[in-house]
Amino acid sequence: MSQLPARTGWHWVKQAAQLFRKQPGALMALFFCCMFLSLFSLVVPFLGSVAPTLLAPMFTIALLQACADVDHDKRALPNLVFSGFRKPVRKPLLGLGALYLMVMLLALAVLTLLDDGVLIKMATRQIPMDKDLLENSRGALFVSSGIYMLGWMLSSLAAPLIYWQKMTLAKALFFSVVTVCREFKAFLMAAVVLFLMFQVGAAVPVLLLDSAQLQVMVIFTIFLMMVVLMHCTLYACYRQFFGMPEASAPPAPPPAA
Repeated sequence: MSQLPARTGWHWVKQAAQLFRKQPGALMALFFCCMFLSLFSLVVPFLGSVAPTLLAPMFTIALLQACADVDHDKRALPNLVFSGFRKPVRKPLLGLGALYLMVMLLALAVLTLLDDGVLIKMATRQIPMDKDLLENSRGALFVSSGIYMLGWMLSSLAAPLIYWQKMTLAKALFFSVVTVCREFKAFLMAAVVLFLMFQVGAAVPVLLLDSAQLQVMVIFTIFLMMVVLMHCTLYACYRQFFGMPEASAPPAPPPAA
């Protein structure tokens, strides 16, 4: 049975926005570092195509630890990008990334089943883009996206539980699923608020700018900011259920000459 009202999700987003406003430049810089590493991982032999998904929990930890540092009035530094790559959390976080990959493959399988693979064929340029085919595939895309988002939401607390509570992957997943299911209304409200914020934000450049290139650039910038804000919201949620985590340890001083 739900313990928190749905409006709690709105409060999480407000707290996230306040957190983001404290150090927007530092948080965005860290996110760009995560993006760079994610793109760099694409060149890894055999694993390049799936590496960004496998490493996604590590990058989540980097942003969440940055939120914790900002919450403690510390500067969020770019070296936090490696926080999730250290032992002993590296292995369970990679396991969580493998779970993300399985959910993504399931969503793609459902998409292919529902639209006979039309969207994937157009994305891989096996067939030309067609407006009517895109319109017919909209329902299939909505269902497959819903499957992936539900899987991500149910496991969203697993990464911080592994990192801050030192839980095993199985235990972290259990507590994540139970918490999200028990407070589903609050989580859904937060997701809806973030979605509406992006839709409103993306509509502004379309209304104010004449250049399509500028519109795309501004919308993409808003999208990147919303990704960071989503992680700030996840941090606010974690903090309510499991308490404020510790700030990151200060960097080691250089050895004496």
